[in-house]
Amino acid sequence: MIPEFFKDREIFLTGGSGVVGKAVIEKLLRSCNVHKIYILLRSKPKVSIEKRLEDIKKEKIFRRLHAEKPQEFDEKVVAIPGDVELPMLGITDEYLKLMENVSIVYHSAATIRFNEPIKKAIRINVGGTLEALKFAEKLEHLVTFIYISTFFSNPYLEFVDTKIYESPLNWKLCLDLSRREDIDEETINIITSKLIVGFPNTYCFTKNLTESMVNDHRHKLPIAVYRPSIVIQSMEDPEYGFPTTLVGAMALFALPGAGIFKVIHCSKDICLDMAPLDFTTKSLLYYTMKTFAFYSTPAEGRPKEMPVFIVSSYKHFNVTLRQYCDMIEKFNIWHQKPLEKSLLLPGVNYTDNVVWYHILFYIQHLIPSLLVDFLFKVSGNQPVFMKIQRKLYLTMEVVKPFMFNNYRSNGITYAKEMLDQLHGTDFNMDALKWTPKYTRNVAVVLELAANCRDVLFNEDPSTIPRAKIVLKITEHKAVKNDFRILQRPRNFYNRRIRYFGKSID
Repeated sequence: MIPEFFKDREIFLTGGSGVVGKAVIEKLLRSCNVHKIYILLRSKPKVSIEKRLEDIKKEKIFRRLHAEKPQEFDEKVVAIPGDVELPMLGITDEYLKLMENVSIVYHSAATIRFNEPIKKAIRINVGGTLEALKFAEKLEHLVTFIYISTFFSNPYLEFVDTKIYESPLNWKLCLDLSRREDIDEETINIITSKLIVGFPNTYCFTKNLTESMVNDHRHKLPIAVYRPSIVIQSMEDPEYGFPTTLVGAMALFALPGAGIFKVIHCSKDICLDMAPLDFTTKSLLYYTMKTFAFYSTPAEGRPKEMPVFIVSSYKHFNVTLRQYCDMIEKFNIWHQKPLEKSLLLPGVNYTDNVVWYHILFYIQHLIPSLLVDFLFKVSGNQPVFMKIQRKLYLTMEVVKPFMFNNYRSNGITYAKEMLDQLHGTDFNMDALKWTPKYTRNVAVVLELAANCRDVLFNEDPSTIPRAKIVLKITEHKAVKNDFRILQRPRNFYNRRIRYFGKSID
């Protein structure tokens, strides 16, 4: 079904170097006989687009593809020089001619920094999408344009439905303000807080504006909005538990294993809404077909409403963040697959008390990092851990609204339909039928830990036995010298010490 739809097609993709972009490229090349995939790449100082394309090719997400189809990437992936902030994405007439047979466009490029200055965020996320739409209008053979948004584009809602919600501000006005040179950055920053009322950050705000803009183009293009939630490791494809990147939700799993991230400030019942990487990719390709059918079926012009698709774990996986952390500790995940290099012993605590959180952060994050950086400095090395801790703290402050709010939805759009129609194919969604009871997924989490060592920390799997010995010795010394308050205080704190009227678990 999906391979037949994509056979011999030419596809254009922005954001090809991102998590979703690379997964889409990998799946299309490995499971679909596409003709060409063009990816927009921006050259960087001293790094050409050819070098950037070669670096993407070397990413570990493509190792299965290279093993099964060694020449596929080189033969079918073409780098297109450009920039989303430039008119028509900065694509020259020469490259426009090269891509004249493109029939599918995925616009994934965006700044994903939650605390990006609003002027820049609007220029990239809103302005960049507008230029992608203008580019798509030039394509005579276009059948589908998919804008990749986020499940959290309307964070003021408790229930997110598959429809476009009215934006609180006009996208044209906001884009015009961001492009005016007579308004300085300081003035823009002053009005930012007024502009994004109801939005926890500029990322969600600009994604909301962009959806409104895309909706205004539904009569011009066969277009749809795709809203994945927090993209995490894959369930099965291309590998069991293949991790995404060392930021975002993956940091909540990987960094505690390295002893760098030791305390989470979150609600007791928070269920982070997540989208496994392979669910995200397979569903996106399925929704591409649905969008084509949606626009090609009506007999009288364009449909009145633009299709919106959601990949949300709500109704499918009801595991809280604390249950997930408990599972990792209960089954000693990071003791079975320990890291060779880490700051402290693996483990994480969580609390919903802001005072207790800051106390733990100072004890478990800042003090050890200060000590290690001091040793680095006196030994002639560059201190790094305090910089890491600063980034961690700022990141947790930015994502705090998502750590204290649960969002509801109808789950994955067309979940049952995909289960039935894709069963037995290379795009199956059979993992959706897995029992959501979190203790049943230990094998996947173990694979994730092993892949985190390999993919995110670049540690050879052959070092696991040695790392286990080192970890055991370190734990023994920590207990003997009672260093658990700095190393792994979980057992100590689990005596349910009450602080300011609340326990930490």
